[in-house]
Amino acid sequence: MNLFEVADSDRKSQHRNMTEVLEACRIQDLSSTTHLKASRIRSLLNAYRLSKAYEPDSKVAYVVEQFPNELVYALGMIPWNIESMAILLAQYGSADSFINLTQQNHVSRDICSFLRGSFGVIMANCYPNPDIVLANDQPCDCLSKLANVASKYYRSPFFSITTPTELNDDTLDYLAEQQRILVKDMAAALDMEFHESEIDRVVRQSNEAREYYCKTADLLRDHRLPGVSRELLEIFSMNAFGLPENVQLCKTLYQEALEMSNKPDSKKSGKRVLWAGQAPDGSHEIMRYMEEEVEVIFWAPLWSSNIMKLDPDDPYRSIARRAIEYHWHMERLQANLAEVCDSYGIDGIVISNAWGCRNMLALSPMMREVCGEKKIKYLTINVDFIDRNNYAFNHVKNRIDAFLEILM
Repeated sequence: MNLFEVADSDRKSQHRNMTEVLEACRIQDLSSTTHLKASRIRSLLNAYRLSKAYEPDSKVAYVVEQFPNELVYALGMIPWNIESMAILLAQYGSADSFINLTQQNHVSRDICSFLRGSFGVIMANCYPNPDIVLANDQPCDCLSKLANVASKYYRSPFFSITTPTELNDDTLDYLAEQQRILVKDMAAALDMEFHESEIDRVVRQSNEAREYYCKTADLLRDHRLPGVSRELLEIFSMNAFGLPENVQLCKTLYQEALEMSNKPDSKKSGKRVLWAGQAPDGSHEIMRYMEEEVEVIFWAPLWSSNIMKLDPDDPYRSIARRAIEYHWHMERLQANLAEVCDSYGIDGIVISNAWGCRNMLALSPMMREVCGEKKIKYLTINVDFIDRNNYAFNHVKNRIDAFLEILM
């Protein structure tokens, strides 16, 4: 198999390939995992976006995690997160065939399973043919490499921006200028017109959604709101800030959270555990098992980068600031973790090391240091939510039991 040339770039064929996989997979009943109206809205929004991407006339941009999708929406394109799509398939039990395909083609098992799963879907030609592929070296260099390989595989234009690690005036100017050039290069490559007013419109919509998002996160500080932290995580992972539909989604979640917080029994009680690292879906056996005993709060939605709004007077620079904040910078994340533990009343932390993820391995010592300073219990587990060959519940159950015992 030639890894750098797709056999059939017709989106109807690709949609048929994906449909065949979904029909053969072990569809799970996820209806019991949430009662939130916002979750149903999100599912419908995702379903619409995914189906729309397979239409022949749609403009599709492959993007990596935490790419500034406002730039994509400003050009009227559909961002297709190549990693998140594979994670979504894994949640429905349909990643096995893609993992097997990578093994048949001798892709190293030492690579992060999230990337191998994504690569497998690309090799199976189940994703819609991209008009353009975009990367910004976040959250890891391997994901940027996968995007580059995808651009060769589909023979699509590839553009990449480099995000500095340090945050200062020079790095902000440098990254903001890259983004200005990128939007113009994207428009030229696709023979499209670009108007700066579109950036202004998208930024306003992004900020409006973010306002509801932040108010919802604030309610979590003092109230037990079942399903809300999970939904914040899903909204963050969807990365749809800039879409008008996302405004309604975040507004609905806030209204539901506010209604729950006004109930007499909503005051925070019991033990709270912060989940750090890649998280399985809400129906996963690990989550069901832990949530019988403790309330799980997810760390990623509460990062400083997810709480900040964009500056409508200087959109490129503020998007650049958020992008730099997204970097897994040890000192910035340590400060954020300490603040989250204090303000959300965290009693314990689960450090989830996903198979092959070097970032989490590097961050683990910092998180254990924060736990020591705060006198917080922690548990490190090694899991794989994509490749079932690397995971069995019994391997982690005893450790979870011991952690919960000392926590309670």
